[in-house]
Amino acid sequence: MSQEDKYYRLESEQGVLGAIMIASLREDAGMVEDIVSQMTSGDFWHQDNAALFDVIHDCLGRNTPVDAVTLGSIQRYLPSGQTTLEYAINLHRNVPSAANWKAYARQVKQWALIRQFRDLGQIVDGGAADDLPADDILDACHLALADLRDLQSGGRAGYKHMAEVLPKVLDYMDDVLNDKAPPKLSTGLVDLDKLIGFLRPKSMVVIAGRPGSGKTMLGLQIVNHIAIRGAGVGLIISLEMGEEELTVRTIASQGGIDLRRMEEVKCLDQEEWTRIGMAAGQIKGAELYLNDTPGLTMADIRTEARKLQRERGLDILMVDYLGLVGADGKTMNRGEAVAKISIGMKNLSKELGVPVLVLAQLNRNPASRPGKKPQASDLRDSGQIEQDADAVLLVHHDPESEMGEQGVTELILDKGRQASPGSCLVQRQGQFARFVNFACREPTQEEVEANRPFAGRVKGSKTYG
Repeated sequence: MSQEDKYYRLESEQGVLGAIMIASLREDAGMVEDIVSQMTSGDFWHQDNAALFDVIHDCLGRNTPVDAVTLGSIQRYLPSGQTTLEYAINLHRNVPSAANWKAYARQVKQWALIRQFRDLGQIVDGGAADDLPADDILDACHLALADLRDLQSGGRAGYKHMAEVLPKVLDYMDDVLNDKAPPKLSTGLVDLDKLIGFLRPKSMVVIAGRPGSGKTMLGLQIVNHIAIRGAGVGLIISLEMGEEELTVRTIASQGGIDLRRMEEVKCLDQEEWTRIGMAAGQIKGAELYLNDTPGLTMADIRTEARKLQRERGLDILMVDYLGLVGADGKTMNRGEAVAKISIGMKNLSKELGVPVLVLAQLNRNPASRPGKKPQASDLRDSGQIEQDADAVLLVHHDPESEMGEQGVTELILDKGRQASPGSCLVQRQGQFARFVNFACREPTQEEVEANRPFAGRVKGSKTYG
């Protein structure tokens, strides 16, 4: 038995999944509901089992039978590369009865708890090895124990009296009052923090814009700030830009080095090399992770995020961009696929307990609108994205306007569950692949109407890229 095999029981996990399929075949909807309601995909250690449980849950959401053929039609392959059809057939064949499902489920939940205890020990060992203050180690343990209590309660515990939640709310307010609460996640841009009220756990934040507007630049900058300046753990799933380009942009942003100069390595002077070294040192010391594998599905992204959270922790996840996430199985059209992915992103933010930045494209409607300002309804492919998002942040940069020529970009909060709609201005420094706080006063209404809102008032702001 390998080291990893010690922390789960494959036969128990397969027993739960097989019992679901057997009960579905017998049309015992009550048993299926009982099993599924007590489990989460996070209870399963084996990646194929966790992914198959997600497919089963999706199947039930469509009111379709849970059998090997249906599961295989929804998602063709599991993370290991084995076909869902073959794996499900073997499960159904090797689990003789659903009668013992409660024993199987109990073992799966117990081993999930054991893994949580193991991780708690790793938190203590890692904190001590890093010479962290005792308060920091205990705070980390407190959070892990809270996760343990949630897991031990069954994950999907169903309804509860609001009075049970009240102590958590009051304790958090007391921690804030006494400066004991975990620091809020900042975007690194003062006016943007004021606009959205910082980044909240379990929130899905959509950053959308037309191609070239700077949405990737903004998302990358936020994750970099949290990982480098805030000592958090960030994961970037990039389905569009390669890992080398992301790293180059991070060096340019952190070191203040012109992107075009970094393509002319032999021409760099000593000061620029010093800045590159400084930025490289910051990146080496940060918990900043990348995955640029093309065609990742929602299940793949979830697996990667949960793995990193389990091994290193996780404070923020960015997916660039939603329209390139691979579809699981067969769908009627792209709109349906995107809607399903959007729901998955929202569920993932709640499951991980961290903000998830989801980058998205806009359609061409803003181009024909006076002022060319985008709206949340301009999100491409599916209106489901706007419905699922806790916040929709639109990046508006019009290079043909005087504002755009001066590098000024407007960030528009069109939807916010915890903040009122509004906007703020930031200064685009395209040559450094970053935004900075806007230093000038905002234009008056008269200046806007005269179409010369920033004449002569933004210095040294010529942008590139």
